[in-house]
Amino acid sequence: MRKNSHLVRALLIPCFLPWISLSQETHASSSLEEELFGGGAQTTTPSVSATPAPSNAAGQAQTAAGTSDSRTSESLTLGGRLELQSSAVKFADNTPGDAPLSHSSSAELYLDARPSDDLRGFVKGAITQTQGANSNASQGSNPKIDLYEMWIKWSGQGSLFTTVGRQKLKWGAASFWNPTDFLAVQTKDPLANFDVRPGANLIKFHMPVEKYGHNFYAIVDLENAQQAQSPRAAARGEFNYGYGNFTGEITTTVVGGKDQPIRWGVDVSTGLGPVDLIVESAWTRRSDQTFYSKSRTPEGNLNFTTVDRSKQSIAQVVLGTRYELKYSEKGSANLNLEYFWNDAGYSDPVLEAYSFGQGLVQGQSRSLYLANRYAAASLVIIPSNDFSVNPFVLTALTNLTDRSWLARAGYTRRISNRSRLDFALSKFGGIGELRGGVPEGVADEVKRAANLPSAVKESIDRLSGREQDWAVSVSAGVDL
Repeated sequence: MRKNSHLVRALLIPCFLPWISLSQETHASSSLEEELFGGGAQTTTPSVSATPAPSNAAGQAQTAAGTSDSRTSESLTLGGRLELQSSAVKFADNTPGDAPLSHSSSAELYLDARPSDDLRGFVKGAITQTQGANSNASQGSNPKIDLYEMWIKWSGQGSLFTTVGRQKLKWGAASFWNPTDFLAVQTKDPLANFDVRPGANLIKFHMPVEKYGHNFYAIVDLENAQQAQSPRAAARGEFNYGYGNFTGEITTTVVGGKDQPIRWGVDVSTGLGPVDLIVESAWTRRSDQTFYSKSRTPEGNLNFTTVDRSKQSIAQVVLGTRYELKYSEKGSANLNLEYFWNDAGYSDPVLEAYSFGQGLVQGQSRSLYLANRYAAASLVIIPSNDFSVNPFVLTALTNLTDRSWLARAGYTRRISNRSRLDFALSKFGGIGELRGGVPEGVADEVKRAANLPSAVKESIDRLSGREQDWAVSVSAGVDL
């Protein structure tokens, strides 16, 4: 293992050495072993829009779900969560009594084994059943069984920690959009109560620099790799810094592989008193995403063609700010504002609608990444010093290309330290992505295209004029 440690040091240190001068020595008293291997089951990460985090924390990439545990021995922990949810969506063309209902129930379970101080195994999965409007053949079997995580972690000499298996990484400093979350299997739903995305099959080497609070990672991504030359490789560095009242973190990430896109990301989080400033930026070369352009036929109809942007640099940038306000002795509020400029999206509603329809046909949802520009805001009101007790969450999202928007009010009621109720009421406006449809005028123009595939036409027909008006959901959760 010492040989591996020296190899990883040789690969990582030259890449990130220029950043180390930014650091200051941290004063954390907990040991490195305790931080990485922990003393108990880690907690589930709530939706970032509900509880905005100030910045990436060391070790954030390895989060294991389960907010309570049942000890069967000193080295084995069992736990999980039961979640029941019901929702109704009212459309503009029906009455509240005609609103379609959806129900889902899930049992999330984990097993956390720690046979020794430097060895840990973790498994997490879920059984989910849906009924009503959200239950359809495209979602596969019902009930559905998912394996979210299954990994083994061990430590070696030279402060090198290795994790092998299906594991979840959560990269990015922003709350609503994370273009630097390169290895995620799915994009994050910023309105979800919990992040239940599955992990990816990875080999991860983690080398922390405890004295300064830095972290270096080398990762082999085996997800979807069919040949020995197919895996992607990633290198990542997380650097804490401090200059007077300015403190924060800078993160840089590089991901690439043979005949695959090359992606580079930089996150900057800077805190100054109650205000945090955030920049999350990503650049992609050799992109494998399909892009579209439009032209006109002699008859005046649209003609859609694909565009090769593999030789271009495609940029995505999130600018954000967070502000914490203490409005009483026990109560506080957190305001979060973000703006997303997405060069991989479209500034033309017609191209956005066509891409929307193509994504539905191909089973590839690009929700919140379709348009060229987005904006979002959230206000979390916490009535007591305990951040987890009965928070109110107000959220607003807008697509600045098609001008659709949604506003959402959420409330969490803690019944006990192991159970809670979540209520959410959403209002939709405009006509477009965030209202779940395509304006009729835009849809008619797309459907008149000379070369429109029949499957895309059917998708556009379903989306044409579709207007979600109101939505309400109630969920109950119990920690096992």
